[in-house]
Formats: sequence, structure tokens, C-alpha cells
Amino acid sequence: MVLTRRAAAAAESSSNADGDELAPTPTRPEKEISESINADPIASSASAAPASTETKPKKKSDFFARLVSGLMLTAFFMAVIRGGHMWVGLSVIAMEIGMFNEILRLGFSVARDRRIPLWRTTGWYFFFALQFLLYGKLVMSHFYAQELSFTLHPAYQYAMRHHTFISFCMYCAGFVGFVMSLRQNQYHFQFTYFGRALVALLLVVVQAHFMILNVSHGLIWFILPCWLIIVNDSFGYFCGRLFGKHSLTVLSPKKTWEGYIGAGIFTMITAYFLSGALSAYPSLVCPKYDFDDCVFSCPPVQCDPMPAVFLPQTAVLTVIPGLSKTISFVYRPVQLHAIALGLFAASIAPFGGFFASGAKRAFGIKDFGNVLPGHGGVTDRVDCQLMMAVFTNVYLINFVRVNFEGSPDVGKLMAFVADLSTEEQIELLTEIYNRLQRKGISNILANVSNLTNLSG
Repeated sequence: MVLTRRAAAAAESSSNADGDELAPTPTRPEKEISESINADPIASSASAAPASTETKPKKKSDFFARLVSGLMLTAFFMAVIRGGHMWVGLSVIAMEIGMFNEILRLGFSVARDRRIPLWRTTGWYFFFALQFLLYGKLVMSHFYAQELSFTLHPAYQYAMRHHTFISFCMYCAGFVGFVMSLRQNQYHFQFTYFGRALVALLLVVVQAHFMILNVSHGLIWFILPCWLIIVNDSFGYFCGRLFGKHSLTVLSPKKTWEGYIGAGIFTMITAYFLSGALSAYPSLVCPKYDFDDCVFSCPPVQCDPMPAVFLPQTAVLTVIPGLSKTISFVYRPVQLHAIALGLFAASIAPFGGFFASGAKRAFGIKDFGNVLPGHGGVTDRVDCQLMMAVFTNVYLINFVRVNFEGSPDVGKLMAFVADLSTEEQIELLTEIYNRLQRKGISNILANVSNLTNLSG
């Protein structure tokens, strides 16, 4: 009788599953599923069959596939950079979608067997809700600046003015929806996948947002960190193959201390010379905080490069203290900042890759996906890039000061001002003028008061 009731309850729970799942399949015992998750794939494969040695044609084929994919990625990277700030930002969002999809599909077979309700819908809902919070106001302001007809609708105007409130309502709706979707005997698995989705949002979307912030400060702060990670990964492979003897971590047995140190040396050298070459192009060092002048592409950005960061300077060094013999050389201050970025790319950023390796071992997979032949999925290629982007943004704010030395971070403030509509920007300007007037320095900005009438 007890077994009959349990079977009926299981059948009722299965009938509540929505269209988010696959076709019904026989449910495996929970113990079997748990063992399949916790099993070490490497140990399992070793015990199941003797280790096989790759043939030389197979290795050559894999190397050729990696080479072709690498060249295609490089060509795509250069094309996106040539497209300007807007296309770089869109490519970062596309990268987020690919990574989130790969992470969300981890443990897919367990979710299918357990028939977990709304496990994909919940994750994607919170993904797009967070995207709306981060970029919704910017996109709406862009369309409004283009003077499109639908932007004059009262609903559109309301959404622009109350963007944060709408974002919070979306979060509340998702939270309530998840609670209402909870089913008996599925609580553990549902909360597991819900937590996995939230962690993925933190690791992917939030960290990638710093990458877009770096783009707004200038393309050089996107190109330089990306290439430093690529150089570090490439020379880590070659130095490890040539000199590697001592394993670095059990998560990646092929990673060696020799490769780690050798890659660090080449990364530091690349950081110094590459930053000097990139800083010679104004289109790469100029910031861009709004896209009002962009339609399908953005016009070239022009500005006066900051002397304290990008313009050449002469350094004089004394060879022997106390003697008049000196050596002088020309450098750009950004090259010194690049060395700091290179140090992080060589020492800390690789642990983002080790973290991803640990996740793959935990779920018993070799790669997160197969989008790129020979390279795996999107996550396999950019696992170190996200942490590097966060450090770059933190370093910019604290040490580079992408504005005049000694002033507050006006550049970061302008990134928020760019999200405002024209009327809101005029309203902000008027408020600043009124504050300055109360401080007795309104005579400097006397002409600003004439803009007040434009807001009507």
C-alpha cells in the first residue's frame, strides 16, 4: 500500500512538469544518479578500459583543427575590433549567452531523468532580467536618441524613467515563479539548479559587465587584457611542452611550473611592447560612453590622448650612483600600467582556467561544448578572460584614473550619464548648476542657465 501511494505521488509530480523538459524517460534511482555525478570520469575510464595511445595522425589532425580554429578566432577578433565599441560590446553579450548556455546544461541528464520543472526557463529568465537591469536603460536611450516613433509612446517613456523599478519587479516575478514551481520530492534538485543558475549569473554576466565597462574607457583596455591572456595561454603550452617537468596542479596535469614561469616572462614582454604600439592609435585610446551617433556602426572616435597615460615621455636613468653617466629612453606611461596587467595575467588569471578544469572534472566532461573544433566550448576559451577583465577595471579606477589627475572618477560617472535621455541629462546639468550657484561660483557657468528652457 505504501509503495502504491509513493508511485501515485511520483506520477502526480511527473504530470506537473511543464514543456521545459524533454520527453519522459524512466527515472533512475537517486543513489545511481548521485554516484554518476560524483564519479571521477578519468578514474572511471581508466578502470573500464586500458589507456590507449593516440596515434600520430590523430595528434596531427587535432593540431590542425586547433590551428584553423585559432586563425578563425583571430580573424573574428580583428573584425570585431574594427567594427568599434558597439560591436565589441555586442560580441561580449553574445559570449555571455554562449557561456551561460554551456554552464546551464551541466548535469542535463540528471535534470531530464528527474523531470525538474522549469529548470531551463528559470535560469534564462533571470539571465535576461539581469541583462535588462545592466543595459536596458542604455538601449532605450539609444533608440530615443534616434528619434524613432515608438519611443514617443507613454509606455516607452515610463519604462525609461522607471527602469530600475521595472527591473526589481522582474526579479520579484522570477523569485515568486520559482517558489510556485517547487514540487514535492524535487526540492533538493530544484534548489541545486536554481543555485547553479545564480552562480553562473555572478561568474558570467557580472564579470563580463566589467569587460564592457573597460570598452567604454577605450578599446585598448579590452584588446590588451585579452591578448595578454592569449599570449600567456599559448606560451604556457609551448614552454610546458619544451621544458615542463614539474606538475603545477592536479586539476590540469599538463600544466607545469616551467610552462607557468616561461609564459609569465613572455606575457610581461608582450605587455610592454603591445601597449606601446596600441597607444599610438587615438581610436583605441579614446573613451566612448554613449552610442547616440551609432546606427549599424559607430564613426571613428577622436580625442586628445591623456598626456599622463598615453603620450611619450623621456626617462633618464643613472648607470652608477654618484657618476654623471646616464641613460635616457622614451616610453609611454601606459606601458608601465601594462606591466601590472601582465603580472596579473601571468600569475592570477590562469587560476580561472584551473577553476574551470575543476568544474569539468566535477561534472565528468572533457569540454564545456564543441562550438570550436579543437578548442571546446566558449567557456573553455574565455575562462581566464573574465577575472582579467574585473582586475583591469579595478586597476583603471584605482591607478590609471581615466580622467584628470586628482579629480573624482568623472569617467565612470559619465558612463551612468550616458544611460540618461536628453531631457534627463539637461535636468542633471541644471541641478549641478544650481548646486554650484549656491556655492557662489555660478558666474563660471552663467551660460548653462540658458539650457534650462530646452527641457520644456
